[in-house]
Amino acid sequence: MPTTPKRHFDEDISRAESLVLHARSLPAATDPERLLRDDVLRSAWMFAVGAMDAYFCDAYVHCLTTALRAKSIQANVNLPAFVKNIKIPIGSILSAYSNRPNWKWRMATRDMMERDNVLQLDKVTKLFNPFLPDGQNKKLFTEVIDSWVQSPRATAHLFGITSARFVALPAGQGKDQAKKDAAKHFTARIASIIQRRHDCIHNCDRPKSTPQPIGNHGSVRNVIRDVRFLVDQCDAHVNSEFPAFLTRIGCTAVTRNGLGY
Repeated sequence: MPTTPKRHFDEDISRAESLVLHARSLPAATDPERLLRDDVLRSAWMFAVGAMDAYFCDAYVHCLTTALRAKSIQANVNLPAFVKNIKIPIGSILSAYSNRPNWKWRMATRDMMERDNVLQLDKVTKLFNPFLPDGQNKKLFTEVIDSWVQSPRATAHLFGITSARFVALPAGQGKDQAKKDAAKHFTARIASIIQRRHDCIHNCDRPKSTPQPIGNHGSVRNVIRDVRFLVDQCDAHVNSEFPAFLTRIGCTAVTRNGLGY
């Protein structure tokens, strides 16, 4: 995976963290002051989800572009059906990029994703799982939860169980159920973070007559922590598995090297 999508994410999530720090320093003695402080926290929340959305869009553009470039470099590469069936803007492909002839693939996929977003975990799995191998417990998200919940950065708030407690469970039905429960808890947590962003965007966080409580700065800091965990884990996982995808579609070592893999 190139560094740009992740670098932009790190920069943007840091902006969200700066908003939380700023909110923490604001006065909150009166109702208007408290509302202003809470709105800064809401902005941090929206920044965090926006950073996540932008990362997944950019990362998908890279994966798809690399597959298309592989075919243009090596004619006998066997593109899988999910790549062949993607509809990309013809105008971007026909545009002239004399200095960088393969740039057309990146521009075409970027134009396609500019009309889309990745604001559901189901969308993340739909976009990225086709690049991951079948039958090897590498698919997002249920299949990787076993390793994710054991990360030093994993929290009970995110998975519903501590890493130490999960590791201590004996192999068998109990651990299998704990894995399913952890995946369900994780999905619900991320979904609630995304939904709150929608509430802020669409009705100023006022689904009824008054704005919903946003909590204190620690609550929003935890949201940012969980979003960062999700993106960091996905980035590392896709980055480690993508070279194997290129091999599966028939890329030679020379082609992979030309693609940066």
